[in-house]
Amino acid sequence: MRKVLFTLAACTLCAAPLKAQAVQAAAVDPAAVAAPAPRVHEDAPAAKAPSLYPTTDEVRQQVAAAERDRAQRNAAVPNDFLYLVAAIVVGVVIAALLLG
Repeated sequence: MRKVLFTLAACTLCAAPLKAQAVQAAAVDPAAVAAPAPRVHEDAPAAKAPSLYPTTDEVRQQVAAAERDRAQRNAAVPNDFLYLVAAIVVGVVIAALLLG
């Protein structure tokens, strides 16, 4: 039982900095900080008010925007997952060295 607890403790200690870094990165979104405010031109037409029955073009634009957002969010997931797996493997190796 003691060996299992040491293994879990080593895995937790190795994975904790990665989790803290992920939480910190989620709190400060660099895209939101770096994005400049859009300029409003006086001669530009005013934005259309949302309607109850959107046109096909509006629906296509909304779907395209949603797909782009989802693709950007999913691009970062495998990288974080691989780092988490690597941290757990390092924890297991450290525990094996300490217990062996």
